[in-house]
Amino acid sequence: MNNKFFGLSIEKQQRIVNASYKVFSENSYKKAPMSEIADEGGVSKALLFHYFISKKELYMYLWENSIEMTRKAIIEYKTLETSDFFEMLKRSLLSKPELFTE
Repeated sequence: MNNKFFGLSIEKQQRIVNASYKVFSENSYKKAPMSEIADEGGVSKALLFHYFISKKELYMYLWENSIEMTRKAIIEYKTLETSDFFEMLKRSLLSKPELFTE
């Protein structure tokens, strides 16, 4: 990934990430067009490819980002620090990570 993505304002990063999650969630990987992600994120397709060399690189960034958000939420809500199933379930539901919001 090109580190210039992280040089963008948080708002612009959020728009691109939200658009990416949206398009990938509505389509299979193969049928998720980068042009749709770019349109949805308010950037040109060329600029999107400037930030992420390929669709796979963007997808992997989203994958790793999701893992990190989940990890932080599990730690914050101490989801795994109980052996009571219902308490664990409650904490798990409370810790549901929110994606970037607009």
